[in-house]
Amino acid sequence: MRETDDILRRIANNEATEEEMRVADEYLHHLSQRLSSQIDAWEKEENTSRSHQSRRVWLRTALAAAACLLLLFSITLWFEHPDKTTATAVVQKDTFDNPEEAATEAEQALLKFSEVINKATCYNAK
Repeated sequence: MRETDDILRRIANNEATEEEMRVADEYLHHLSQRLSSQIDAWEKEENTSRSHQSRRVWLRTALAAAACLLLLFSITLWFEHPDKTTATAVVQKDTFDNPEEAATEAEQALLKFSEVINKATCYNAK
């Protein structure tokens, strides 16, 4: 290394021979190649880390969007579900404490049944 420094100092003072110029040129060429290789390695490492980071960012964004959609869907079902459950429970009531209410409900059920039977027989008669 000391020899190279001496040669470079002589080149800077314009005192180097042609052989020393050739040695310095080879040294600088070799140094340039090593530096270029190192820069390429750093760029490759940086690109790899960027692709991993962009993949992580995309995954986090996708998971956040999926969580929001799931939350929205769950809230919608939660608000819709109680109304349907209450209405179904009232319609499906099969025992009554009041006999008049039971008779009225049975009468309405029989009327609906007879309407359906009448429609079916009229449809079949044609």
